Amino acid sequence: MIISIIIFIFTLLILVVIHELGHFLMAKKFGIKVLEFGFGIPPKIWGKKIGETLYSLNALPLGGFVRLLGEDEDTKAVSERDFRVKSPIQRIIVVVAGVTMNLFLAWVIFYSVIFYQGFKIIYPTIEAAVFIGALERDFPAQVAGVKIGDKLLKVDEKQVRNFDDARGFIQEKKGASVNLTLADIDGKNPRVINVTPKKGEKGYLIGVVFSPFAIKAYNTPTEKIFSGITYSWDLTRYTYLGLGKTISDLALGNYGKVSQSVSGPVGLAQMSNGILSEGVKAAPTYLWFVGVISLTLAIFNVLPVPALDGGRLLFLVIEAIFKKKVREDIERSIHQIGFIVLLGLALLITYSDISKLIH
Repeated sequence: MIISIIIFIFTLLILVVIHELGHFLMAKKFGIKVLEFGFGIPPKIWGKKIGETLYSLNALPLGGFVRLLGEDEDTKAVSERDFRVKSPIQRIIVVVAGVTMNLFLAWVIFYSVIFYQGFKIIYPTIEAAVFIGALERDFPAQVAGVKIGDKLLKVDEKQVRNFDDARGFIQEKKGASVNLTLADIDGKNPRVINVTPKKGEKGYLIGVVFSPFAIKAYNTPTEKIFSGITYSWDLTRYTYLGLGKTISDLALGNYGKVSQSVSGPVGLAQMSNGILSEGVKAAPTYLWFVGVISLTLAIFNVLPVPALDGGRLLFLVIEAIFKKKVREDIERSIHQIGFIVLLGLALLITYSDISKLIH
């Protein structure tokens, strides 16, 4: 458990460094002075100044930041190295650089995992379902044309909702042929395949391994080349669908569902421990997990929420379109309020994670 926690903390540190390094490098490229490169959220527990930049370690390991000259300051710009005197396009590039770094890292990680696994990978879904996770060679299902990644909708005319349904409906036929209604990962393009189970040591079998996770296979050269990017897009799409469902649950007062579906650092650490407990063989799964976190950082940082990169980007886009800055004191106040709200949400999620562990 201790080793898993250390690995997870080190993972978060790497992801934060990569994100903030994007801001840091673009700021340096445009001649903006970087005052501080911080890991975690203050209060500060350690710091060392190297050159003109203070590198700090802070108490709450929930992110990081790069503090630029002129950013969130109430004094007038007096230096050409001030963030505020740069063009809107240059400032936009600096702001989105962190998200870009996390996105690029996710692409590389996902492609590596997909390549290692023979161009197959776990595919995201919103609702629970039963999928074909693996096929036994020369068994009835493979011979009949069942494919890895198919979504099982029905056995004969009976709706399949879970593993017990899938197995039970086949077993109760006692070797008689069954009609499997299968669809693609998204439940579209349904087709019916007739399969006759064969008797084995564990009853009547069709030669499939059912999975709660969809498995996406990339078959053509084009699909394989762009698999890391397209998979990231699919995850992003499902993340926003899930976010919409969470907002809907909040609006309807379904706080229990929201609590179960949302995790913070403590919840992620628990997932990390579950994966790493499998030992060396869990390396591809853990790498996939790191890719998901990196992509999630990019997705949520680009949201137009005050104090996040997306919130700052929104003000810069407004300035670029209308050729006029929002008053600096107003923008600064909005970001400060946003930061307090985000910190409160982070603490609530952490409390929820700890409560789930205790109970």
